[in-house]
Amino acid sequence: MFNAHRKSDLAEIERCTQALSDSNAKLAAIGRSMAMIEFSPDGIILDANENFCKTMGYSAEEIRGKHHRLFCEERYAKTDGYRQLWRDLARGEARSGTFLRLNKAHQDVWLEASYMPVFGAGQQVTSVIKVASDITRRVSEEHEHDSLLKAISRSMATIEFTPEGHVISANDNFLKTMHYRAEEVVGQHHRLFCHRSESESSAYKAFWASLNRGEYHSHRFERVNKLGQMVYLEASYNPIFDTRGRLYKVVKFASDITQQVCTQQTAAEAAHATSVQNDACARKGSEVVQHTVQVIEEISRELNAAARSIDAVSKQSELIGQIVQTIRSIADQTNLLA
Repeated sequence: MFNAHRKSDLAEIERCTQALSDSNAKLAAIGRSMAMIEFSPDGIILDANENFCKTMGYSAEEIRGKHHRLFCEERYAKTDGYRQLWRDLARGEARSGTFLRLNKAHQDVWLEASYMPVFGAGQQVTSVIKVASDITRRVSEEHEHDSLLKAISRSMATIEFTPEGHVISANDNFLKTMHYRAEEVVGQHHRLFCHRSESESSAYKAFWASLNRGEYHSHRFERVNKLGQMVYLEASYNPIFDTRGRLYKVVKFASDITQQVCTQQTAAEAAHATSVQNDACARKGSEVVQHTVQVIEEISRELNAAARSIDAVSKQSELIGQIVQTIRSIADQTNLLA
C-alpha cells in the first residue's frame, strides 16, 4: 500500500513537473516574440526580458529595483488613476489596453499590453507580469491619419454613405452647404440631393454600381439643397474597405464652388452678349462701307461722264476756233478787194 501511494505521488510529481515545464516553454515562446517585464505587487521591477529592454532603451540592470513609474510621465504617475491601477493589480485584477509610456530617451512609446497578477500559496498575489507589444508606429500612423481627416473635415464638406447610398453621417460644413440638419439626412438616400431626372436615370444607377466595385469618382457635380437651389460641388467619392477588402462605406469630400460657377456663367453670358453686339456692329459697319463704295462708284461714273463731256466740248471749241479763223481770213481778203 505504501508503494502504491509512493507511485501515485511520483506520478503526481511527474505530472506537475511536466506541467511546469510546459508552462515555462510557453512563457519562453511568448518571451521570444513579446516584451515581458515582472513586477512585485507594489510595482517594483523584478526582471525584464531582452525585448522589453530593447523597446524601452534600457538594460535589465538599469531598471531592476526601480518602480514602474520610471516608464511614466511624472504628471500621470501622481494621479489617483495610476495609484488605483496598482491597488487593483495587488488585489489580483488583471488590466489590459493601450498604454502610453516613456523610454530612456523620454520619447513616447505606445504599448498594447496586459498586466497579469501571479498568484502563490493562499491565492496571494506574488508578482505581476506584463506582456506587451510595441505599437508606436501604428498609433503614430493612426494619429496622422486622424489629424489629416480632421483637417480635411474643417475645410471641406464631408459626408459618409453606406454602399447602398444611405447617409451614415455628415459634418457641419456639408450640412451648412446643403441647409440641412444632421437628423434630416442621416438614413436618407443620396438621391435626396439630386434632381429627380438624374436619380431616376440609368447613369445614376451605374454610378453607384461603380462605387460598389471600388471605383473612385472625382468631378464637378450639380446637387440640390433643402431650399431647392442648385449647388455646384467639386467632389470626390471614395470607396472605403475593411481589413478583409470588403466595401463598407463611401466617403465624399466636397468643396462648394457655386459662386465660382455662377461667376463663370455670368462672364460667359456677358461675353456672348458682347460678341452678338459686336457681330451686329460689324454687319452694320459692313453695310455702311458697301453703301459708301456704291456712292463712290456712282460719283466715279459721273466724273467719267463729265470728263468725257468736257473732252467733247474742248474738241468742239477747237473746231469753232478754226471756223472763226477761216471766216476772219475771208473777211480780210474781201476788205483788200474793196
